[in-house]
Amino acid sequence: MHWWPRLPAAWRLRVSIATSAAGIGFLVAAVEAEGLRESALTSVVLVGPATLTATASASASLYYYVLTAVCLLLGFAGLAFGETLARWLAPRPLMSSVAVAWLVTVVRFLLEKSAAPAVLVQAIGVAWLAPVAGAYMATSATAARPGGKPLLRALFSYALLVRGFVALVGVAATRFGLGSHFDVSGVTFVPVTLTGDAYSFGPGTGRQILWLTLVPQLLVWPAFTVAAGMAGAALVRLLPAPPKPTARPPLGGADSAPPPGRD
Repeated sequence: MHWWPRLPAAWRLRVSIATSAAGIGFLVAAVEAEGLRESALTSVVLVGPATLTATASASASLYYYVLTAVCLLLGFAGLAFGETLARWLAPRPLMSSVAVAWLVTVVRFLLEKSAAPAVLVQAIGVAWLAPVAGAYMATSATAARPGGKPLLRALFSYALLVRGFVALVGVAATRFGLGSHFDVSGVTFVPVTLTGDAYSFGPGTGRQILWLTLVPQLLVWPAFTVAAGMAGAALVRLLPAPPKPTARPPLGGADSAPPPGRD
């Protein structure tokens, strides 16, 4: 999704058609699915163990419908507005990368609420997007200047925008008890392995939101995001650059001249 705006028009069309076809496939699977699904929801605290906070229960077809809606929406956007979106997003790598991360966050929340399989849910997250975003922004003309300062600034902005959005989702999920791993209202006791201390929190309180959502998302995870993004950028810069197209000489050779005219 990051490199979609830079693809040739023919490849963008193929990707949009394939995405729409995947959406139709998920729709067929949703119609055929029967029964109910249950999935355990866990919240992970940086200094403590994972905590089982709730169990999501939904129709077995619901998460297929979520995937159907996402794929058909992306496919339609690519088919109907592909050229316009590509021209607008290609020179804006930061905005393009942030949009992908925000979409992934929303899809992750919806999949957790629809009791999707744990393997699928764990595969969709913003943590592993950081090196991909760093590689994408490193190959843009804006960040490819000597010294790497433009890239560092772009990654810092990316980290704050992405983790700030995750923090907003976490605050809303915790305050209103929406479930999913963003909801830490069920984490009322956190043992700290390194020090042996333990801390207690009231469900949905400001203190719980501050220490279990805002501090990790706005201080710890942005540092990880910048470091992972720089690692991805360093890796992509080790790859050989694609060959530049060479200009073809004019017909008849560069030194050819028209024959002299007759008097």
